[in-house]
Amino acid sequence: MKTCAFVLATMLIAGSGSLAAEERDREERKRQQEELQALSCRDDMDRPESWLDRSHSYLGQRLCEPAAWFDGFFGDDRALEETPVGTFFRFRNSVLWDQTEGTSLGVQVRANVILPRVSERVRLLISRDADFSDEFGDGPPVGDPDERTRLGLRFLGTERARSRFDIDGTVRVSGTDLNPRVRGRYRYVQGLTTHTLARATQSLFWEYEDGLGTTSRVDWEWLPDRDRLVRWTGEGTWSEASRGVDWRSALVGFQQLDSRTALRGELGSFGFTHPKFRVEEYFVALRYRRQFLRHWLFYEIQPEHAWPRDFDTGEPRRSDWRLTFTLEVQFENERARRERLRRYAGDEVDMDDWRLEPIPVEAPGEERVDDPVLEEVDLEAEAEDEAEDEEDGDDRDDDGSLER
Repeated sequence: MKTCAFVLATMLIAGSGSLAAEERDREERKRQQEELQALSCRDDMDRPESWLDRSHSYLGQRLCEPAAWFDGFFGDDRALEETPVGTFFRFRNSVLWDQTEGTSLGVQVRANVILPRVSERVRLLISRDADFSDEFGDGPPVGDPDERTRLGLRFLGTERARSRFDIDGTVRVSGTDLNPRVRGRYRYVQGLTTHTLARATQSLFWEYEDGLGTTSRVDWEWLPDRDRLVRWTGEGTWSEASRGVDWRSALVGFQQLDSRTALRGELGSFGFTHPKFRVEEYFVALRYRRQFLRHWLFYEIQPEHAWPRDFDTGEPRRSDWRLTFTLEVQFENERARRERLRRYAGDEVDMDDWRLEPIPVEAPGEERVDDPVLEEVDLEAEAEDEAEDEEDGDDRDDDGSLER
């Protein structure tokens, strides 16, 4: 009897010790997660005491904290890493006036969240249905009922100077259905000259609504300097639901006027190939973008003229004027801002000089202009010139005259 009582007491003591250890582990993990949230989401800027700054700071912290919690939950709990979570959110609220369709409203959300404790190769994404690029492209903000916001994760498989492969899985977070999608994408870049390059992107995807599909895209870019960019894009998507190919082609020019102002012009068309090859719409647009009041607040004015065709009624192509006004608010923690600034202005830039300045989202930037692919083309050209000089030297006598 005494033996049974002793065994029971021992088990109770061991169990209570195990529960105490688990409680200590939970408390330690909670402490680390809170520390990671503070490290990632704190706002060290000396903001003026205004409702606008307080509201922006509060919302930015609330957007960042769930990502930091997620990173801490799945990360290594043995030590708190030095690198905080990187968050970048863009909220675009737009009003579109269309000569034919009238006025409509729309909201776009973009996010790119780096989770270092999970992996530097993992990104938490919020994007549109048709966003097949790494950039935060700004397509038509309203007016397309098929465009929906998606939430998911992206894994960067390989990333080199010339090529990149990634896989992402997303679901819709707006609308009545989730429409899950899994996609793999491979991109290859080829430098053509010291200021031009070509990029080929191939994607294979499966989604619930459209089934299996693939997207092919080709870009040609001319980058004369870090504030200017000219790009031609051709893209086609085939899926089991579409039968034919839905295509789009556009020529885009970007000019950074100063640190707060930019212009973007676009000339393009889109259409389909089934049952016949048709151009659904031609369009030309000019966008004026300006930062005002704060480095995270922007407005855009975009006049556009389009020549759409109504295939349902068979009416001839009509002429439409459109005008879009967009207000954009950015939320970004220190890590993400430093990384964007490094890509735009280079490694030697002083962060303090840009503390109150906006960082362009679409401008090529120092890193893009000094791309290793373009540098490689430059080195190859120099090597060819040196080889030609040596051949010319071999064709001359010691006195410099040409051999007969």
